[in-house]
Amino acid sequence: MGRIFINILFGFVVPWVFGIAWFKKAPTIAILIFPISAIISSLINAFGYHVDYWDFTPKIEDDETISALPFDIGLYPLAGCLVIYWIEYKKKHPLVVLTILSIILTGLEYIAYLTRKVEYSNGWTMGWTFVSYFIALAAVYGFYALARKHGVNFTNTK
Repeated sequence: MGRIFINILFGFVVPWVFGIAWFKKAPTIAILIFPISAIISSLINAFGYHVDYWDFTPKIEDDETISALPFDIGLYPLAGCLVIYWIEYKKKHPLVVLTILSIILTGLEYIAYLTRKVEYSNGWTMGWTFVSYFIALAAVYGFYALARKHGVNFTNTK
């Protein structure tokens, strides 16, 4: 239980401490973007585990994805929400925002890699990690753009 506690603390609790305060600023973004971001995160992590590109500790036999679950419902979807917040409210260029958040997430994963929290195999590298974060965040942005095209107002705070 102690080893998964680190995942819960840094992948779920700490991000949600900031996420709850932020949720009040942009509830529409949180309500609409969080679920799609969590799905994208879960799919990418499941794929990575299945093809043995990475493993996250603690290693849980027969269900490796449990180790990443706090991140799939915490840090990663909140990062997706943050991308849309910066684009929608702060009027930042999408490519700049996607790149910056991908670098930040890759940096955090690099720390996890150095502390042996995550292990890579089958040719996976930090470069591919950056690409996977960029693709995931770009998919979130694609969902956002599609929703806007269909009339969803993300700046509505009521």
